[in-house]
Amino acid sequence: MAESKKQRELRDKQRGLKALNSRDAASMQLQRNQMAIFEDDDRPSSIERYNAAKAKLTELDAQVTARIAQIESIDTELSTIADTESKDKRTKEIANKQKELKLAEETLQRGKVTQLKAEIKTLQDAQTTADGGTPGNEQYAGDNEFVKDVNAKGLSLTNQPDGSNWVSGEEGGDQVPQYIYIGPQTKVPLFMKDKAGQLVNDYTPSTSDFDALRRRVIQDSIKSPRGLKGLFDDLRGAGLRITQKDYDRLDTTSESFVKSLAYALQKHTKVMINDLEQNKNINPKSFFNYIQEDLKDSGVGGPQVSYDEYVTKIDEAESDLNRFFVEYLGRGATDEEQKKYYKQLRALEKKNAQVTTETETDSGGSSRRVTGEYRLDAEDILQLQRSIAGKALDGSDIDVVLKGGSKAAQDVNSTLAYAKKYGITLSNKDALKYVSTSYRNNDKDTSKINAKLLAISKATYSNLSDVLSEDVDLDDLSANYKYTMRQILEIPESQIDSLNPTIQMALKNNGNKGAMNLTDFERALKKDPRWANTSNALETAAGYANNILRNFGLIA
Repeated sequence: MAESKKQRELRDKQRGLKALNSRDAASMQLQRNQMAIFEDDDRPSSIERYNAAKAKLTELDAQVTARIAQIESIDTELSTIADTESKDKRTKEIANKQKELKLAEETLQRGKVTQLKAEIKTLQDAQTTADGGTPGNEQYAGDNEFVKDVNAKGLSLTNQPDGSNWVSGEEGGDQVPQYIYIGPQTKVPLFMKDKAGQLVNDYTPSTSDFDALRRRVIQDSIKSPRGLKGLFDDLRGAGLRITQKDYDRLDTTSESFVKSLAYALQKHTKVMINDLEQNKNINPKSFFNYIQEDLKDSGVGGPQVSYDEYVTKIDEAESDLNRFFVEYLGRGATDEEQKKYYKQLRALEKKNAQVTTETETDSGGSSRRVTGEYRLDAEDILQLQRSIAGKALDGSDIDVVLKGGSKAAQDVNSTLAYAKKYGITLSNKDALKYVSTSYRNNDKDTSKINAKLLAISKATYSNLSDVLSEDVDLDDLSANYKYTMRQILEIPESQIDSLNPTIQMALKNNGNKGAMNLTDFERALKKDPRWANTSNALETAAGYANNILRNFGLIA
């Protein structure tokens, strides 16, 4: 078939773009060569030439990329023109062969009838594929958007052995329900070629994306004279169960509204497809007309939702919290703490309620879905109790806490001991704050506190950050220094720990990498005023005096 004028113009334009790209490809290679020449040359003039070549290369690349996009766009346009021509050609061939078929049937040419039917089916299958459909799916007569959508996507009812069913198609196969939404009537603008000035239903192509359709339905209802409340009234009027609370608030995100709308949309979709399959009805009602006129008379109610929640008795909750407080804080819970705990416990139990959703099916059966765990796990309750205990610790008398021997006292002492091992000075109140925060964060032990203290130690002793770890603390690193200090200054072991100023001097080493070496540390100790009073120092001084007298021959 000869090309049209439009096709020739597009191909000429495409050839011109390709020629320009070939020219610029050579120019781009030239710029790359220039960049390679001056790449390692640090002279200002060479750097300037390198940057100029790079800028030109970038400019050329942008031009070539834009032309490539134009070339691809022309390819798409040429393909569309070719597809349209092929479809038009097949349509004419089908019409001609149908005329031949009619004549062959009238003249009783049985062999030719069989041949023509096969040829017509082959052409129709090719036409279906070109339209985005699947050969073999039933093709319905009609030219409106609803029929085109059903034909193209192969929409049909999928029935299950349990009596449930839904509409499915090529998107996702039989396991993915599809929704069709036909909105309110709108007037076609006068400038449109087809049906100008007529009232038509706004058709939304079938989709598995329920949330997108939910937003579309809400937008259309808001624009309608009855507003969003009209949609809620229609759904409830059709027997669908939207709770009074959700209805009063017109809550479009609530579970009861979303379930009701999903049921209505799926029910309408099934009715439309079934009516098309059984009665060849290609003009279904809009969604709003359907729920107002037909859904309430369908004999099938909406989903029934029941809630079953476990309720802990107040005295049981008080007893549990008191046991926890005695173990963790060394005291029972106050009335205020008990009230706060029970309120939060009930909120968790409501959130964890078991929800049973029972939906009737068209066949008279029902489907049932259960969610939620009914009772809280033991860990959920412990997390809440730890949170309440953590808040209770804030502002507590640390001396009272420590005397009680509770879990909190143990954790405070553990935190203090760990901090000391890593050279961090903490007050009892500071340690208590760490522990209370840990409880509020539902930490099961003090491992997160320890990790934080280790990080602080590494920042404080940055020169030792590579060495400090869970396995190596400042006690380990200061052991040699403490021993040397005891020997030289003759100080009891009980008076020296890693926080001793002299030991700290050795560990911090004036900010130099690593701790001070022992030789330098010994020299520093012998410059310490305390050394002069040691027997070690006196023996050394006596040795010096004897050497001097011996040198003068005063003693043997």
